[in-house]
Amino acid sequence: MPKKDSKALQLVLGNQLFSPDHLESPARIEVFMAEDLGLCTYERHHQQKIVLFLAAMREYADELRDAGYTVHYTKLDPDDDRDYIAKLQATIDDGEFGELRHFEIEDKPMEQRIIEFAESSDIERVECESPMFLCSRERFAEFADGERPLRMADFYKNERRRLDILVEDDDKPTGGQWSFDEDNRKKLPKDVSVPELAKAERGPYTADVIDLVCKNFPDHPGDAEDFAWPTGRKAAVDWLGDFLENRFADFGPYEDAITQRSDSVFHSLLSPLINIGLLTPAEVVERALEFADANDVPLQSLEGFIRQLIGWREFVRGIYREFSDEQESANFWEHERELTDAWYTGDTGIPVLDDCIRTALRLGWTHHIPRLMVIANMMTLCEILPQSVHRWFMEMYVDSSEWVMGPNVYGMGIFSDGGIFATKPYICGSNYLLKMSDYRRADWCDVVDGLYWRFIDRHRDFFKSNPRLALMPSALDRLDDERRSRIFEAAEAFLDEHTK
Repeated sequence: MPKKDSKALQLVLGNQLFSPDHLESPARIEVFMAEDLGLCTYERHHQQKIVLFLAAMREYADELRDAGYTVHYTKLDPDDDRDYIAKLQATIDDGEFGELRHFEIEDKPMEQRIIEFAESSDIERVECESPMFLCSRERFAEFADGERPLRMADFYKNERRRLDILVEDDDKPTGGQWSFDEDNRKKLPKDVSVPELAKAERGPYTADVIDLVCKNFPDHPGDAEDFAWPTGRKAAVDWLGDFLENRFADFGPYEDAITQRSDSVFHSLLSPLINIGLLTPAEVVERALEFADANDVPLQSLEGFIRQLIGWREFVRGIYREFSDEQESANFWEHERELTDAWYTGDTGIPVLDDCIRTALRLGWTHHIPRLMVIANMMTLCEILPQSVHRWFMEMYVDSSEWVMGPNVYGMGIFSDGGIFATKPYICGSNYLLKMSDYRRADWCDVVDGLYWRFIDRHRDFFKSNPRLALMPSALDRLDDERRSRIFEAAEAFLDEHTK
């Protein structure tokens, strides 16, 4: 039990920067926040991800102080060899707190550290449901307690109905269908211009944190000096408003398009901000619905955006909570190769892949098709060890977290879990990349096609056993002998040079 009349200490992690409205009153709690070298380096995180976290944490501490909270804040000091738990223990000892409160911690290793700390200390631990998600852990566990593979579409329908979003009085979906995904696969036409992204003004701590990151994490991917993300709540709200005003209407039709004319096309680039709590899915959904109601936003764009928020994002979190141990240890394809440096510099010689890698280096972000159908696809075809693929995605993206990248990589990206929720591997040859982009056919297509058909050849039994994929081995057998020899040689040469 808490000590009589003692205050509670509210632990706030760098991805829990929720509005103070979600906290108890300053009369009841004080707040603990700490920048930690271990959390910055347990993966070789993108420099801009570290900047985002640290600069946003410092702004958030000011926001809390302005709201009347006492904040116990420890800045990153490379000469301070105390780990996160030691800093937390020191604060509790100094303040004689009788209760430790925290929001649900998504990433399991950190969650376990806090649980074990509380169990070994004379302090009561109180866990609060996180506003970072709309579907509770318990509700998803009930959904997942059934047959596999789990279907995101089923989960999404349930959530639409439960939340009463785009649902008519007769319980039918607005517009007559639950998903307009089939309408959202257009190539970007030459005569459609993409608006420039608005640049977020740098917050009060951004410059100092950039200097800190450049000095202490020079070997991490990316360049902190290129940082252009919002780091405060008002800036995040403005970022959302810019998307709604300038890109929302065209988001749907071109959400799968790849173009050399734009890194972001019509995407929102909200995931880094939602994933650290500067925006919550509830407020983003509310703003999107209100804006669409008052403006001429096509239903396919509104539904596609809502599906990403209350469908895919929530589904991925649930998969991580329920199946992370299984996904992290599985290697369905028995892949063992490793990445070479070219995958971190964008020098593989495949233009579409290299541009995606360089965009990730520059922005710490790419949209879902470069992630899934270019980078993950190529890593699958190149037989990269699953854990190494996961590490790459954790290192190269500003919005990365274990709960995000685990299911997206192991389940969707490379199918190394064998199908917990995906019904087939998402792989492609050059035809898809050419169809969805403005890249030109050239010698690189032989490499991609060789890797694709080589993969089909090596896993014939799997593809023959799947009704949706059974035609692939037959198509391989119909390849012209000269072409087959040429592209397979190109594939082997690429593997020799760009994998270990």
